[in-house]
Amino acid sequence: MEKIIKGDQLEKIKHFLQQQYYDSAVKECCAILEEILKKIYKQALSELPIEDRTVLLESEAKIGNGNKSYTRFGFGELVGLFNRSRLLDRWAKYTDSNMGIIRSISLDYIVELRNHLTHDSASMKAEVKKEEAQLVYDCLLNWLSFIGYRDMSKGVESAFVPGGKPEAAAGSPASSYERVKKSITSGYDSSIKPERRRLKKQAAYSEAHDAASFAYALERIGRREGLIGLDVGCADGFVTELRFLPEYGFTKVVGVDFNQALMEKVGAEDRGIFRYRYLDVEARSFDDDMEELMEEEGIPGFDLMFCALTLHHLKNPSRLLMRLRRYLNKGGALIIRGVDDGGMMAYDDGGLVERILDDCTRQSNVSDRYHGRKFFPWLRSIGFSDIRMNYQVDDTTGMTAEERMDFFHYYFDFRLQYTLRPLNKEPDNPIYQEDHRRMENNLDQLEEMFLRPDFFFSTLTVSCIAIK
Repeated sequence: MEKIIKGDQLEKIKHFLQQQYYDSAVKECCAILEEILKKIYKQALSELPIEDRTVLLESEAKIGNGNKSYTRFGFGELVGLFNRSRLLDRWAKYTDSNMGIIRSISLDYIVELRNHLTHDSASMKAEVKKEEAQLVYDCLLNWLSFIGYRDMSKGVESAFVPGGKPEAAAGSPASSYERVKKSITSGYDSSIKPERRRLKKQAAYSEAHDAASFAYALERIGRREGLIGLDVGCADGFVTELRFLPEYGFTKVVGVDFNQALMEKVGAEDRGIFRYRYLDVEARSFDDDMEELMEEEGIPGFDLMFCALTLHHLKNPSRLLMRLRRYLNKGGALIIRGVDDGGMMAYDDGGLVERILDDCTRQSNVSDRYHGRKFFPWLRSIGFSDIRMNYQVDDTTGMTAEERMDFFHYYFDFRLQYTLRPLNKEPDNPIYQEDHRRMENNLDQLEEMFLRPDFFFSTLTVSCIAIK
């Protein structure tokens, strides 16, 4: 995202005002305002709740007659788009911000003035009064001040953060790989059969990676007997029982998951050293629930905690890690594993993978698929200083056609659910229909690419082992 204000553009407008070139000042201000409105609208499409975004897209289609994108809208059309969709009202509601400063001067009035300049006779310069030009300039300054002054790259991106107005900021914009949802509303369900099958594939892909993490952790713990383990986000226990092996010295392992029905089912079975309990790790009652669990199981503390592919579904992962640390024995180990879609590389896909990832991040039910890079800062910030990173790169080189297909299905099948869930709720919604059609088509194209022996794709698995 390039800067909206380039070089001495504001000084140039001031010069126009001083030299009484009021028409030029108005046109220059409107050009910058047009860019501001486009960038705000673009950010709104990625950050506002899905019901608000639907209204925005419907308004855009109406104003563009169904064949013109907002990127080609003129200043007047953009103002009409903001008015029709009530974007400022939605912004105010979502961020709890006061819109007074940018509502103080009517954009409709400025559109009228600009149209007068653009479409009427060439002699209109004399008809633009100093007060009118100054009013337009003041309006521009209000918007720049409210959203982030000169470099809007971070100002616009923070414009839709709940809890208050954005602060002025400078710096480079976030790329599509770095854009992460401000709040996570994951629609993940580990009890769905396709997802349980995928988890088993995931267990195979990460077996060697996890074995290395466990080996390091057990070496640091320094003993191989009487160990008590905890698996956070254990699903049906398939991975739990492959990782916490009795020969490692574990005598009791507790798996916890928020899927109550699944936990009741597996918890009722005799699984040897393994116990399975329902636990909502984001509940306010977490500490009480955890202490009750530990008391009932006769557990004074845990020697090794494991949390794989769970943190990205949570709204506040670092808070959970801080809570878990309380119940980790001194000298104990915490292992967290996840992925980071920013580590994906593909060639030559013509940007298809990036388009799929972009479509994923726009959905309201997406989890944070860019969380691997956050592991070290999270753990360091809550008090861990003895931290080791562990990485695994998987790629298509040397894979058979069947292995390539497994690789594709593991990393991409679940993404179709991001567009399918909203469509199931509102099957007649044209926005959801189009999103789902596009995702299906893109995934079909990518699957064909994976069958080509010369197509390259790689991805990154990230783990962090912290010793207390």
